[in-house]
Amino acid sequence: MLYDRRMELRDGNLLLRPMGDGDAAAVRDACQDPEIPRWIPVIPSPYTLEDATEFTAAAKRNWAEGTTRNLAIIDTAADELLGSISVRLGEIGAIGYWVKREARGRGVASRALMLLSRWALTEGGVERLQLTTHPDNIASQRVAENAGFQYEGALRSHLRYRDGRRRDSFLFSLLPSDLG
Repeated sequence: MLYDRRMELRDGNLLLRPMGDGDAAAVRDACQDPEIPRWIPVIPSPYTLEDATEFTAAAKRNWAEGTTRNLAIIDTAADELLGSISVRLGEIGAIGYWVKREARGRGVASRALMLLSRWALTEGGVERLQLTTHPDNIASQRVAENAGFQYEGALRSHLRYRDGRRRDSFLFSLLPSDLG
């Protein structure tokens, strides 16, 4: 993947930039936190360097295909990876994110979500942006609301967990008219 500087999004010392090979070790370290796979069914636990390497490789493939923009959330003051945020592009886009334990409660996820959401709706060709959360993940629901997303309702038996069980999700959306 070519490093695409046009896709750098900033808010003060918060930088969103394309996920790269050099991020694999930091992604692996962050995903040791059991809260991340708890809320995101596709993240394996334990999370290995091989998992992180495949994640960064998939990010590059998806970028090249034009289907998804997966970005590292970076604190430029500390030169530190704080998390990941991605948006699946299309008429109806989907966005997801995680931040490592040390970055939670500081507004990092909300700021990253605002930055990427606005890009998707103004430059990325997305006409409706959706986000789902686990019904018990109140923190992620607050992040969505802080970024301007509107709660739309529950999706019953929406996602399959690693153990094979299905679970409900809460659906949030953001439209260009919500940007104000």
